[in-house]
Amino acid sequence: MEQLVSVVIRGEQYTIRSAEDPAYVRRVAEYVDAKLDGVVKGSQSLPPTKAIVLASLHIVDELFKVEGERERSEGLAATRLGNLSALLGTVLEERASGPEGGGSGVQS
Repeated sequence: MEQLVSVVIRGEQYTIRSAEDPAYVRRVAEYVDAKLDGVVKGSQSLPPTKAIVLASLHIVDELFKVEGERERSEGLAATRLGNLSALLGTVLEERASGPEGGGSGVQS
């Protein structure tokens, strides 16, 4: 269910229509506000549009880096799972062809 959430960014109030939790929307707005503050503090004479573009670039850079790290982590997890699966297959084959010969590996 969409609702209206009031946020303040760089001293300007905005009303955001969102289906997200209002606390989440406020947190996002606070993050954007902090990024803009960081850009503006670096250059007080920066026009607002340029500050918005630079803050957006910083945010997207963070997003891309996190996405890259997630992809690397997923690849590493997939590799490890593949290695474990192969190892398990080897162990199961060895048990099946062990001294009891082709048994289920279950002993009574």
